[in-house]
Amino acid sequence: MKIKKLTPKEAAEYFSVHVHTLRQWDKSGKIKTERTAGGDRRYMIEVKDEFDICYCRVSSYKQKDDLERQVKFMQEKFPNAETVTDIASGLNFKRQGLKAILERAIQGDSINLYVAHKDRLCRFGFDLIEWIIKRSAGKIVVLDQTVLSPDAELTRDLLHILHVFSCRMHGLRNYRKHLNHALCDGGSKKNIQKMD
Repeated sequence: MKIKKLTPKEAAEYFSVHVHTLRQWDKSGKIKTERTAGGDRRYMIEVKDEFDICYCRVSSYKQKDDLERQVKFMQEKFPNAETVTDIASGLNFKRQGLKAILERAIQGDSINLYVAHKDRLCRFGFDLIEWIIKRSAGKIVVLDQTVLSPDAELTRDLLHILHVFSCRMHGLRNYRKHLNHALCDGGSKKNIQKMD
């Protein structure tokens, strides 16, 4: 176990309470605090351990080269950090690497999570993942801090959704084509089982 000093805002997010509640806990001795030289409070929180993790993701195996470049870049930036990779859609929350990180955060590990771009972590739900990480006194650091206007961000998100669904439609058309081909070849179970 390790003691981590949190600002009032960070401690409020950690405990899911208001800053005024933290002050009351301080006065009643329910929580330990320390004062900085400037007189600001720092709340003393016991955390299991602190881990630095770099998360890298690409959408398909065709982008494996891009994944390797991401990993190399992140390892150069954070040489002592653990690296977790996934090859899956940013809309897919069943990714093994992401689930492992979230599971560790839920168990109480304080995780400093580093990602190159916000969309490498997820297309949607970034705030939820950030909340889970912060609940265990961790943080998410996004290296590319490009700020988009709300209109540009909404447009980008809609284009991502359209792209994902068009890829799925293409996959279904491909599946139907193979199914029809298998049925035209005599419909043998052997041909149909090959598709699975």
